[in-house]
Amino acid sequence: MSAHSNQTDTVKSFRKKGAESINIRGTRVFTQNAQLLTSTGSSTLDFFIGGGLAVGTVCLIEEDCYNTYSNILVKYFLTEGVANNHKLFLSSGDKPSKSILKELPSIKVPEVKIEDNPKDPALKEELKIAWRYQNQQATFASGIKAYSHNHGYDLSKTLPEEMLQCCSITAWDPSEKCPEYFGIDQNFITFPLSYLLQRITSEITSNGFRTSSKGCDNIMRIAITSLGSPLWFSNSEKNQELNIIRFLYLLKALLRTSYAVAVVTVPSYLVQDKVIISRIRQICDTVISLESFVGSDRKSNPLFKEYNGLIQIVKLPVLNTFMYPTQMSDLAFKLKRKDFVIERLHLPPDFEEAQGDSGSFGCSGKPSKLDF
Repeated sequence: MSAHSNQTDTVKSFRKKGAESINIRGTRVFTQNAQLLTSTGSSTLDFFIGGGLAVGTVCLIEEDCYNTYSNILVKYFLTEGVANNHKLFLSSGDKPSKSILKELPSIKVPEVKIEDNPKDPALKEELKIAWRYQNQQATFASGIKAYSHNHGYDLSKTLPEEMLQCCSITAWDPSEKCPEYFGIDQNFITFPLSYLLQRITSEITSNGFRTSSKGCDNIMRIAITSLGSPLWFSNSEKNQELNIIRFLYLLKALLRTSYAVAVVTVPSYLVQDKVIISRIRQICDTVISLESFVGSDRKSNPLFKEYNGLIQIVKLPVLNTFMYPTQMSDLAFKLKRKDFVIERLHLPPDFEEAQGDSGSFGCSGKPSKLDF
């Protein structure tokens, strides 16, 4: 009886200690594998990748041909960090980091108005409840409902400068000059990726984001855009793809022991060797590929007239489980004035061929695509 009591006390104390160690704002624990998740900033993307990005992982976004929509996902990711006062690290090879920070979308403000002296007190209480839970469940146009734990953002407005100043942000671009640095073997990774890795390591260590640090109450969000573009390397530099692969390997190993999560965008359409793309995908934990309809004949297809492109969830992480996560296919995205939405792509019924001579559907003897 005494041994059973001691065992029960040990289990209770273990659960209590674990619950306290993961109490970080802007994160939640996934019940299936006890993995700490944080939002990408997009409610629809969170749903299709299993609830959000796992802390300690690398998310790869393969850019669309004009790098328009992948930049929106990066801005969502950064704005979610600002809203939760997370530590941000940004490095851009496409445009200056300061320009990206100035274009971050603003946080949506509830538009529920409550009168000071309403005639019906029950109505006032109902409006309060509606305002409190309006962001708890997101309903998609495709009929899917999912829990949303991010704030929601408005692409038609930019984030106030005051919010950026209150957040801890470190930015470094490959075009900037840097002082001498040590600790990275230049024969293994060349500049600028060697210096970038050292800066990230220094930020994680100095701010106490290592998993070995006690009492960590925050996470670090790392965004690296257009990795592998011509702006990252000089034309004379050789083995650029090998440098990228080695950098991602070391970055992944660093994040595995850190309270940090990284989003890296790569212009995969510039890489001719498919083996390199395959190896890059293998390294990263989550892989998302974007295909834009700009300059494509698919836009003329009635099936795609409401969308701006296709999105493919190439890979999802397998963490603390033996079961491979379920991946959803046939996804498309559309850019609205205030929002970026991802939906399931449904094939509409072809009524023209299914319609008979009498004008009734399915009553004709003519074969149709709807027949089995």
